[in-house]
Amino acid sequence: MAAIKGKIQKGLGESKNTVREQMPFFREVFPEVGECKEGTINIVLEKPLVIISPDFTTEPLPWHPAFKIVKGGEVFKFLRINLKVDGCDSVNAWIYKAQFSPYHDNHYYIEVLAPPLNFSGTPNCEIEVKANCIEGMVVIGDSETVRSKSK
Repeated sequence: MAAIKGKIQKGLGESKNTVREQMPFFREVFPEVGECKEGTINIVLEKPLVIISPDFTTEPLPWHPAFKIVKGGEVFKFLRINLKVDGCDSVNAWIYKAQFSPYHDNHYYIEVLAPPLNFSGTPNCEIEVKANCIEGMVVIGDSETVRSKSK
């Protein structure tokens, strides 16, 4: 197991509505998150976390009416963790990776589903990843695009 320290951040508040709509689908396909609060805990990590193989991945879920027309659904990935928030007991929790989340590709920012916790503000926290993991380096290049010259 590996532990990473972080700090809870105030979110936009949108996950309260989206997770409420998604939770019936989650309870059906991944019931272990069924008792979680309908919303996410947003955490900025001190070190990056790259999840290559999550514990559970859904099929595309049509949780929103627009998905029935456009994309067929959204894929969600979950990783089991222990979450320790300053002033609270450690709890089983799950990193929640929504396919269309604006945070999906930010390796320092995670959204977590957890049972209700009694904290306020933006306390420090620590996550403990339960899966096998390797600590290493993450390379973030300049992502330059080379354009060929027209002939």
